Amino acid sequence: MSEVGSINKNGQKLLARTEFKGNDHNQKIWAVQCGQPGCGHVYGVNGSDFHERKCPKCQGGAPGL
Repeated sequence: MSEVGSINKNGQKLLARTEFKGNDHNQKIWAVQCGQPGCGHVYGVNGSDFHERKCPKCQGGAPGL
């Protein structure tokens, strides 16, 4: 499991794990922030998707939760 502060291969930083239900089986929403210069978009993801997520604002990733 990723720790708060972890950064995935696409430059997305894990800010927090929440108790809100995600939209995938048994998942919780994690708050993520884009680390790309000039972006900083904050959005939610299923915890199981964090490792591969791309920013929906600047990298063409799926919409956040």
